[in-house]
Amino acid sequence: MGIFDIFSPFFSWFDAILEYVLSPMARLFFWGIAASILTMWLYVLFSSQGKLSRIKTEAAETKKALNEYDGDFKGAWQLIRRTLSLSLKQIGLALGPTILASLPVLFMLVWLGTAYNYRMPETGAIIDIKTFPASAEVQWHPQAKQGVEESQWQISWPVSDEQLWLRDSTSQVIATFPLSEPVPILHKRQWWNVLFGNPIGYIPESSLLERVEIALPENKYIKIGPEWMHSSEAVFLLVVVIGSLAIKLLFRIH
Repeated sequence: MGIFDIFSPFFSWFDAILEYVLSPMARLFFWGIAASILTMWLYVLFSSQGKLSRIKTEAAETKKALNEYDGDFKGAWQLIRRTLSLSLKQIGLALGPTILASLPVLFMLVWLGTAYNYRMPETGAIIDIKTFPASAEVQWHPQAKQGVEESQWQISWPVSDEQLWLRDSTSQVIATFPLSEPVPILHKRQWWNVLFGNPIGYIPESSLLERVEIALPENKYIKIGPEWMHSSEAVFLLVVVIGSLAIKLLFRIH
């Protein structure tokens, strides 16, 4: 489990409760609205709204004075410099709180990638699997059907009380099917897994195998537009942006 997976068990537990009354799309809207509320609350909590308000007012007055100024360049430059100084000060005051406030969104995005983008195949479904590098030998128990290429395989998805093993050439167990979580990629542990863990584990460092790709069924929440818009993250982020802007305008947050 990585740092940004800490709250994933709670999200999964609460999402399982919501599942009784809400559809997957409705739950994505719920999580997006929850994230926008939490994000804006944290931003207000950690930001100095009084200072930001005063700087914003002073910046507006300075900009107005600059627009109405009809003197020499020296006087105009002083107003321009003052405007730039106030803008930088506003950015400096808001940057830290903005980063802190964005953390809930990041925690939820990491969880959504596992919980919503893919689903477990139905029992008996034929699933394609690729192993990398192609030169690395693998063993299946029971035996899997080999595809067109040497590193391509097809398995019949087993029921929950059965098991199908993928082993490397040294008989190390690489993966056990059915998977514990709907994750389409298995790989060796990388440095970023300190932040974002792989719920189904990692390929042993001593193995000649580097990567296993599992063609799990995908969930698509938006049917139009480019491929990246079909994911749960796209719906979630859209709701977060709209919700955050609405809260900002409604409560006059600086």
